[in-house]
Amino acid sequence: MESIVEQNLGEIFYENLKAIGDTEMIAMINKDNNEKISYRELFVASLKTACKLKDLGIKEGDVVGIVSDNRLEYIVPVLACFYLRAIIHPTNSSYHLTELKHAYSKSKPKIIFTSNDEIGNVVQLQNETDYIKEIINFDDNYLDIVEWGAILESIEKSSDCDKKTAAIVSSSGTTGHPKSVVLTQGNLKFTMSNFKYLFVTLEFVIINAFRFRYLILSYSSESTGIGILPFYHMFGLMQTITILNCRAKIVILSKFEPVSFCEIIEKYNVHLLLIVPTIADFLAKHPIVDKYNFKSVNDIVCAGAALGYEIQTILEKKFNCAVRQGYGMTETGVATVCVLGKKCKLGSCGTPVPGVEIEVIDAQTKNTLGPNEPGEICVKSVQVMKEYLGNPEATRATIDERGFLHTGDIGYFDEDGDFFIVDRLKDLIKYKSFQVSPAELEDVLKSHNEITDAGVIGVPDGRAGELPMAFVVKVKN
Repeated sequence: MESIVEQNLGEIFYENLKAIGDTEMIAMINKDNNEKISYRELFVASLKTACKLKDLGIKEGDVVGIVSDNRLEYIVPVLACFYLRAIIHPTNSSYHLTELKHAYSKSKPKIIFTSNDEIGNVVQLQNETDYIKEIINFDDNYLDIVEWGAILESIEKSSDCDKKTAAIVSSSGTTGHPKSVVLTQGNLKFTMSNFKYLFVTLEFVIINAFRFRYLILSYSSESTGIGILPFYHMFGLMQTITILNCRAKIVILSKFEPVSFCEIIEKYNVHLLLIVPTIADFLAKHPIVDKYNFKSVNDIVCAGAALGYEIQTILEKKFNCAVRQGYGMTETGVATVCVLGKKCKLGSCGTPVPGVEIEVIDAQTKNTLGPNEPGEICVKSVQVMKEYLGNPEATRATIDERGFLHTGDIGYFDEDGDFFIVDRLKDLIKYKSFQVSPAELEDVLKSHNEITDAGVIGVPDGRAGELPMAFVVKVKN
């Protein structure tokens, strides 16, 4: 894997975008309205935005919030903050006012970028707090910012930046209410490097008697990614900035829409699908998928939650390619474990990516466990977060004195070192003296042709301790 460069994030993107020059290479396309932005336009817009933020008093260490769905303009203030070494704090665009107030209660952003759909809550937040100096609306012809005048001509270089905060991202944490995860420049650079490492050319492999095309190409100017994962989520944010750093093209959807999603794959010959289990379930079961030409797809990576055996098997047969699983969380930099090109094992999320150390421990005794012994997954890496913002107690409860982050996830590794995620520590159902995994029951339910999604919880029972109760979503006729 390539070494982590000494440059800060601002230098990396500034020099990369500047090197593209005056070419009209397309960077992003909004599928919702067919608007486009070239790399040159993206560069100029980010420089002008950085200059505008400086005029508004934003400096290194200040926080800038973003409250919006996926759109072309979203990444512009992200790059601008990288140039200034300011801190970005994107939040869920569907948050109500109380949730927004909680999310920003500790980071206190001075500027918030938003759009017409969310501006009402942001304005109300500004009226009820004293830290928001200005609101910038993406829908006020934001990309037409010539009147802003000056362009940031250069950025300050820094070789000692890895421990400085670059982003704050909301996460449910390992337990309890949503928390603000503090991520450093080093966290993001290492994660971006690992994302690029996952997209290298691999050999053909034989899996379950099927010959799969396992050709995973690096993102290039000829490649297209789909921006369906929310940009306020760590997975979506890292995918997007990695694609842009590779000078590839990304087609954006503000929300998942089946027809638009399928049209993008067919029109732009998308070869790599980065998806979550709900989209995997759609691709496996929805009849509309059969109406489109998906021959370009030669690799599928699914993360965000464990993917059931049945859905993985259906997808591998349907697309004639391997379905790789990955494991991670916001606190560990997303890409922590992934299948990296050797034979895929059903249900496995692969092996630790370079630079990541993982232990499996007994949740009660804290003793380290061996192969095929389920326990809590603990992660140590440069990717691991700095802290939970303003919550030292939660930070100490999550990161131990040795630097291992306790994920709260139950899993194990086999004799080959391949990892399998079983369930959440807090979600296990205690049936008599047995621990029952809701995820396993959900997999069985979702294998039924008439069920598109399922959730299983434990309910108290006088004799058994707990019994499983299922909630299912039926397939629409």
